[in-house]
This record gives sequence, C-alpha cells and structure tokens, in this order.
Amino acid sequence: MSAVTLPEQPRAAGFQTTQRVFAAYIRDPKRNPLPSGVDERRMGVYARLFYNNVERFLAETFRVFRKITSDADWHALARDFLCRHRATSPYFSQIPEEFLEYLGDADDGARPAVPPFALELCHYEWVRLALRLAADADCVYDDVPLSADDAVVVSPLAWPLRYAYPVHRIGPDNQPDAPPAQPTCLIAHRDRQDRVRFAAATATTLRLLQLIGEGRPLPDCFGALASETSGQRDDLTHKGMAALNGLHERDVVLRATPLDSRRGPK
Repeated sequence: MSAVTLPEQPRAAGFQTTQRVFAAYIRDPKRNPLPSGVDERRMGVYARLFYNNVERFLAETFRVFRKITSDADWHALARDFLCRHRATSPYFSQIPEEFLEYLGDADDGARPAVPPFALELCHYEWVRLALRLAADADCVYDDVPLSADDAVVVSPLAWPLRYAYPVHRIGPDNQPDAPPAQPTCLIAHRDRQDRVRFAAATATTLRLLQLIGEGRPLPDCFGALASETSGQRDDLTHKGMAALNGLHERDVVLRATPLDSRRGPK
C-alpha cells in the first residue's frame, strides 16, 4: 500500500494567512489591506454584508440604547466592536452577549464614550433575548394558591435583577447622569405561554427568592428575613405570602415537585 501524502505545512500556513487577511479587511476595510488577487468590489460586498448583519442584530437587541445614541456614535461603537473585540463564541445569537463583554471592559480607554448607564441598560435589553432563547425547563404549573407550608422553588426561567440605574425607564427623555440612591429591582421571567415579561420588585422580594433558591423551607425564609430586617415575623410572613402568590400567578415561583426535592438546594 502506498504511503499517504500529507499536505505541505507551508501551504496550510499560507491559507491561514489568507484567511486572516480576508477577515481583517472585512472587519475594518479602512485600516487593512485588500487581500491579494481579490476584486475590490467583491470584497466591498462581503464587508458591507458582514457589518450590516451584525449591526442590525445589535440594533434590534438593544433598541433603547440604539434610539438614544446618535447615528455617528452608534456606528463608531459598532465598528470598534467588530474591529477590536475577539469573540469567544461562534454562534450568531450570542453576539449581543459578546457586545456586553465589550462594554464591560472598564480598562478599554480606546472604546468610544458611552453613557454611564450603557452597560446596565444593554444587559436589561439582552435579558429579553436570552430568556426567549433559553432552553425549556421542566416546570409544573398550577393555579392553586400557595401556603406557608408548601415547598416552593424559583422557576429556572425567572431571573431576579438588580441595577444601579432605573433601566426600565431610560429613554430619549430620561438619561440619568448618576444612579439614584435606591437600586432598581426587577424580575424577568418567561411564563407558561412563553411570553417574556418584567415585574418590578423590592430588595426584600429578591432576598426572599434568593433564600428559596438555597432550598430553605418558607418558614425558615421568613425567619431569616425577620432577623435581617428587624421586622416582625408574622407581618413578614403575611406580606411575603401575598408577594409569593402574586409571583406564583406570574409563574415566577412554582410549587416544588418530588424531582425538585431530589435536586436539593442550588
């Protein structure tokens, strides 16, 4: 049997160099040379398609941020993201998450200036997409009111959120220069009809959800809240159960099943 001839390494290396030159031009045609032997008009088509597809997806995901950003500033930001950010995911649907990483680089002095609330606003807008794309969970829904003796769990499709800025109110006529004294607490969730919704919450409600997520029984959760807030346990239990049943109606908290019990606290 004759030996198999392997490709020559220099040829492979040459192809990789061509790929890098090709990709560099598409990312930033103004600062990178045109690949050798390729028609400039054809490369222009590739570059425009690449930029327009990514920029359009970012604009559709971060609609409020796009609306409050001038055309010049937006396109400068999108181009800088394409030129300098090195994505770690090959999936197109995760481009907005890569954009969040780009905005979150506090040491990036070369990035175009953005408002102080930009990262939180974009995270808030990204949550809607992320919940829509999140894998289905084994949730068991019911409409029977909860009692303090019930075992409950937080739906895996419910995300407690805390922001320094009131991100749900930011728009063209409301762009704060500094965060208010109190943080903004929200709960994003996907209900049984696969609708993504946001609900206003309090810091106490988010803490209650955190305690439930640790696998604690409801009486222990209310006891912990009473200790942390110096409140009356009976009053906290009454108000907490009212809040929980409101969240239960929204599919944020669920009655625990035997499977949930076997999983144990997270």
